[in-house]
Amino acid sequence: MAVSQYLRPESLIDAVRNHFTPDVVHRASSLVGEPESSTRSALNAAVPSVLSGLVNTVSSREGADSVSALIRGGGYGAVTESASSLFSGGSATNNMMGAGQQLLGKIFGSKSSSVADLVAKSSGVSSASATKLLSLAAPLTLGVLGKVSPAHDSASLVNTLLHGRSEILAAAPAGLSQALGTGSTDVRSDVIRESAVSEPVSINRFAESEPVRDTAPVVTEPPPARGMRWLPLLLLALAAAGLLLYLRGRSAQPRNAATETVQQLGETAAVALPGGHNISVPRGSINYELATFLADPSAGPLPKTFVFDNLNFESATTQLTPQSNATVSNLAEVLKAYPNSRVELVGHTDNTGTAEANQTLSLDRANAVKALLVNEGVNADAISTNGYGQTRPVASNDTDEGRERNRRLELNVTSK
Repeated sequence: MAVSQYLRPESLIDAVRNHFTPDVVHRASSLVGEPESSTRSALNAAVPSVLSGLVNTVSSREGADSVSALIRGGGYGAVTESASSLFSGGSATNNMMGAGQQLLGKIFGSKSSSVADLVAKSSGVSSASATKLLSLAAPLTLGVLGKVSPAHDSASLVNTLLHGRSEILAAAPAGLSQALGTGSTDVRSDVIRESAVSEPVSINRFAESEPVRDTAPVVTEPPPARGMRWLPLLLLALAAAGLLLYLRGRSAQPRNAATETVQQLGETAAVALPGGHNISVPRGSINYELATFLADPSAGPLPKTFVFDNLNFESATTQLTPQSNATVSNLAEVLKAYPNSRVELVGHTDNTGTAEANQTLSLDRANAVKALLVNEGVNADAISTNGYGQTRPVASNDTDEGRERNRRLELNVTSK
């Protein structure tokens, strides 16, 4: 498809922004608790911010293929049909917000919180509100982009975005180009099929690298003495015999699924789940303890509370840090392996900020983790959520250590 057949880049921005009707802005304002004028400004800033991130992502063939796959498999086109329901609140909004946060992580990586801060600064909303609005604007933007470039192939997407890169970056919040490094984005020549372009498009080609020649001297090791050639074979035979005896000894031992769920592997443990699935988690972690608890029918009583470890959020947001994703993914595997279990996710905060804001944040974080679990295939009906804000501290809020302990997410097993 020729470039002239695409929407102009400014029209691409407008195509997304046109979904922000007064009703949508009103719903979004109620959702984040910000004035409507500031909410509209934040939404308008979110669109070119997401597009800037996509421009940066598609500068490599791998990134272009990744965005193309996201649009093909994400089902974001349906979001464009009813933007008002996207911002109406409830479980549908929470689920899409969780999916949108994952999407932001794929677009911006570790810079998601920095982007939210820039959107917040440009519009006058809080960083937490900007994060929510970005997480909902991202799937809407990809839905519109998918309709603009219905082929969904990498070349079409790159041409659509690249053709108006300067306009997209100009509409983004101040400082975003520097934060993302998009000001001088180069696009590799293998990303675009030039035969599809009917108008000149400036492409900075990467120079082909000369093959690296190995100039290191070849060292020829002297042959081993004739009398010792049998030694390596003897050692190999002894090692094989020892391994065979060990495996026979292991297979001769009786197995019990409840007591042998976890096999120790040094600092981590291989957890064997029903259905043949296995995960590797740190010993003593929430997923280690939860899997052991669910595997033992006699373990109790209920409800049983587990406190998350290695689950951290960006400050004052529902955005998980990249290091926390493995915890959620492993938890999803455990919960899917025990479909009869029912759990409750409960959020808590320290006393920084207002009590009302902390209560909202604690519930939003619980809902965000639920959305990620549901996105991983866990039955949504198996998970309930709650948030108590700062009302249930487990340590003093007078110290940094105490406040850190109070900022926590808990998982209560209510039935199994």
